Amino acid sequence: MQADLVIQSIPDELRLARGWLSDHARASGFSDREVRDLALAVSEACANVIEHAYRGEPNHPIDLHLTIDETKLLLLVHDLGVPFNVRDYRPPDLDVPQEGGYGVFIIRNLMDEVDYDVSDGTGTTLRLVKYRQGDGSPATPSRSRERLVP
Repeated sequence: MQADLVIQSIPDELRLARGWLSDHARASGFSDREVRDLALAVSEACANVIEHAYRGEPNHPIDLHLTIDETKLLLLVHDLGVPFNVRDYRPPDLDVPQEGGYGVFIIRNLMDEVDYDVSDGTGTTLRLVKYRQGDGSPATPSRSRERLVP
């Protein structure tokens, strides 16, 4: 199964992305918990694009491409904004509460694979993978991996 959605870089559009992904994941047999995790991950990913890649400017595209097969859900989130530099990212200190700064941390803990691709020079493509439970693939946040494609 494949599906595409383009939203604009405004916070009201996050609801569309969450609903779209949730509907497809639920229809493809993902559990309620997995659907909630996926909805939160796409919401955080798109919020980060709005805030950081597009610097809060409205009406820029965020392209979402979804592929679901028998083993996994693959979501690509592509923007044309300022590329994300994963090398500059520092996880939040959970012992020192702060306002904001938890998006990447949350995404990494909800997804099985997280990759940032900035190789084409036009923004960032975030690749998120969630494996179906029981197929022998990584399925717990502690086994999440991340890779940057320069």
